[in-house]
This record gives sequence, structure tokens and C-alpha cells, in this order.
Amino acid sequence: MSLLGTLDFILEAPILLLASAAACAYVVVGAIYRLHFSPVATFPGPRLAALTYWYEFYYDVIRKGSYTWRIQDLHDKYGPVVRINPQEIHVNDAAFYDSVYVGSSRRTEKWNYSARMFGTSLAAVGTTGHDLHRLRRSGLNVFFSKRSISKLEPTVQKVVDEASARLESCGAACHVLNLRDFFAAFSADVIGEVAFGSRYGLLHKEDFEPGWQRLMMDLSRATHLMKQFPWAYGILNSIPQTAVSLLHPLTKRLFDIRNDIRLRVEQTRLAVSGISSKVHTASYLGAVDHPTVLHSLLTVTNLPSPELETPRLEDEAFTLLGAGTITTAHTLTTILYHILSKATIKSRLEDELSQLGLATADDSSKSKWTQLEKAPYLAAIVSEGLRLSFGVSHRLPRISPDTALHFNGKLNEKEYEYTIPPGVPVSMTSMFIHLDPTIYTSPQDFDPARWLTSPNDSEERQAQLQRMKHYLVPFSRGTRICVGMNLAYAEFYLMLGALFSPDGVGTRMELFETGKEDVECMHDFFNPSPRLDSKGVRVVLKTT
Repeated sequence: MSLLGTLDFILEAPILLLASAAACAYVVVGAIYRLHFSPVATFPGPRLAALTYWYEFYYDVIRKGSYTWRIQDLHDKYGPVVRINPQEIHVNDAAFYDSVYVGSSRRTEKWNYSARMFGTSLAAVGTTGHDLHRLRRSGLNVFFSKRSISKLEPTVQKVVDEASARLESCGAACHVLNLRDFFAAFSADVIGEVAFGSRYGLLHKEDFEPGWQRLMMDLSRATHLMKQFPWAYGILNSIPQTAVSLLHPLTKRLFDIRNDIRLRVEQTRLAVSGISSKVHTASYLGAVDHPTVLHSLLTVTNLPSPELETPRLEDEAFTLLGAGTITTAHTLTTILYHILSKATIKSRLEDELSQLGLATADDSSKSKWTQLEKAPYLAAIVSEGLRLSFGVSHRLPRISPDTALHFNGKLNEKEYEYTIPPGVPVSMTSMFIHLDPTIYTSPQDFDPARWLTSPNDSEERQAQLQRMKHYLVPFSRGTRICVGMNLAYAEFYLMLGALFSPDGVGTRMELFETGKEDVECMHDFFNPSPRLDSKGVRVVLKTT
């Protein structure tokens, strides 16, 4: 080594030692703070989870979405209130649900750590602050109210009719039909029509474009990585799309979808303003005879101009597409499996719908959706399907920034009492509530009869029904309840009505090499996932 190099090393060595010492001190001080001085330091839970987020990473990334079940084990060990990472408290007591997921009576915020898992911080679902979230939701609430969705019933019904016809033709060709792919294509085409005024055409692709369902689930699975490494999405966005696409095909498809949504946003903006442009493809929106989400945001709402910029609307539309595809498809797939696996359920549903006398296409004065909602057994099937499909499988953290939360509960004859300080992320999991045997008898069984009422019901039975209804929370609750709930209900009822009414294609369906494990949630990828080697819920059509 030269004399100059030796001098440089001597001068730099203290700096390196100082940097190393500072890094070690940072780790040690951080560990001491998390274990002894954090606002949640006194809450029970594994010390490793309190020290580092890598504990959660291990279960959700390495062990493929299994932290939800680990959390359940932690509750068995530590009680109904558990610290599951350095900052978050998880509660497993249904009675506490209304304290976490509240309406406008109390300010509620989303935790940035969980909000960033979607990569859509400009959308309402990714907005952390209470006031900004309310502003953004106000623009969506106008469009997704039940009254507004009711006006879109003919639009949804048209997609339902085309979907049923496609099932009929594919089944007649002696094909094995994959209902998971079919319902993903159906729900995506509905969202495309409702959000943009044009469908994705997935129902008319070969085998209902199975790649679409896989893509949505791959993106859902990636949310665990996004939560841990939020900077990764920013890096991907900073690299030329052509270069990223060569290295990572999933990202290429993601870019293609977002580019298409961006184009649709600009097309809608131009159509609304009456400006003609080459970008505005001929006839775009010209044939649309119903309002769309983008049209509503740009014309009906009173959002300030920054909220109507293209990047924000792109985030909002992309979120609606992702959320509206997988959750609806999973619920319908779950319902179909259970209907087809139990002849008594299928027969009773068909009998009820045959006596309903649904409105025909020529009778526009009657709403099929309204008629179907009043069919008791069908309504019970929808409720039971929502209970066992959970909505989402992941916990949903909320922050009460101004008010402490007080927990009083009892488990295994032991009393528990905690005060959760303001600003602490608190989460609960709908799957735990929906499978709680103290609320739902034999919770793993698909039993629509549990929801049926009778004039002779005792007061005890009426109270039980009210309790079951209260804790059916597939769409969550409070100010951040799922905005697409009414559209989802319309899809459930209209699709099931079409499939199992007299001459409906569902009446001739039979399961093909499919078991309960093909709908049971085995992995939490934010959205429920069955076993990874599942081939889906497959059916064939009986010949008449």
C-alpha cells in the first residue's frame, strides 16, 4: 500500500468505526424502546414480533400468507388482545368490533404500514388521513349508493345474460368449466362497464382468460412484499417500462393495465369536456347509455381540481378493478360450490326461484334485483356465502388518533382489561368473527337455514339472528366500509337468479373433480386463497 493510501485509510478508519458504532447503537436503542418504552410495550405477545417486522415477513412472505393463522395461535396463548408487530395490536373479540370500525362519530385513520400494501396511495382505499379519506370517499359514495346502482341494474343484467349464454355454449361443447376463472372474468367485465363504459371482453376469451384471475391473485399476493418494501414500487416506476417488462412479466401486465386505465381516464375527460382528439377513439362513450365512475367523478361530484388529476383517478380506477374482481369472484365461486355440493340446497333454491315469477326482459317496470332480494332462501344463501368467503382474509388496521380505546373481555373464564392509547394501530380479522362458534353454530358448515326466520321464532332465536346479522362483516364497517358493497350485492343476486331460475344453466351443473379444499381459505394474500395447487371449482353441464 502506498504512503498516500495508508494515510487515507488511517483518516477514514475512525469514520467507519463511528458509523458502525452508530448503526449498532441505533439497533440497540430501537430494540430497548420497542420492548420497554413503546406505547404498546406492556401488551402481551412474542418478543420477536415486538422487536421486528421480519417476524410477520417470515409468515406472510416465506410461509405464503400464513400469519393470520399464527395470530390465531397467539390469541390462544396470550388472550384476546395481542401485540403482533412493533406497533400493532390485534383483537380477537367480536364485541370489540364496533369500537374499532366506527362511523363519523369519531375520527378514524388508516395505518400507513398497511395502506401502502396496495401501491395506490392516491386512491381512497390507500388514503391514511381521516379528512382526506372522507373527501375522496364522498366522490365515490355518490356513484355507489344503492339508489345509483339500482339505476345500473339493466347494465349489470346485460353482462349477466351474456355470461350465462357463454356458460351454456362452452358447456354444450363438452368443456369442463372453471367457475373461478368464469366469475373473475364476469366481475371484471362488470367493473369495466361500470367504471369505464366498456368491458374487457374476458367472458368471450378462450376458457374465460384464466390468466386474468391468476394475475389478480399474483398482485394480491404481492401486497405482503409491498407492505415490507414500499420503495420497490417507486423503483419499478422509475425504470423504463420496456426494461422492467423484460425482467418481470407480471410487472409488464400491471403496466399494461395501468396504461389502459390512464387512456380511459383521458378519453373520459375529453368526452366530458367535448374536446375532440385522436386520443379520443371514435365512438368511445358515444354508445354508453349509462353513467360511469369516471364520468361521475369528473362531472357530478364537487371534488377540488387536484383530486381530479389523472394520476389520482388512475389509482382510484385501478383499485376498483382489482377489488371488484377477486372478492366478488371468490364469493360467487364459494356459493356455487356449496349449492352444487348439496342437492337439498340446490333443489330448495330452484323451487323458490321457480315460484318467484321473475320479471321478463320486456317488463322494465320491475326490478329483478328487488324481487330476488325478497326471496328468503336465496338471501340466506348469499349471507352464508359472504360469511364463509369472508370478504377479505387479512386484518384491517385502524387508528383512533384522538381517543383511547378501552377493552373489557373474557376468555376461558379469565377477565381481560386494556386501555389502548390514541394513535396505536388496532386490527381485527373478519374470518375469525365469521367462524366464531359462540356466534355461529357449526361455523364451518354451509347452512343457509341458520338465517331463516319464522313467525314462531322465540325471543331467544330472534336475538340469535340479530347477533348473527350484526357480526356478518364481509364489507367491514364504519367510514371505510367497502364502497362497492351495493354493486357486489347486485352481481350476487342477479347472477344466482339467472343461473338457478327455471331453464338456468346452473340447474344442469355438476361438480367435476372438486372438493371443499378448492374454496377453503388456506392462504391470506389479503384476498382469500385456496390451496396453491387447486385447479379451481370445476363443473360440467348435464345433457338434457
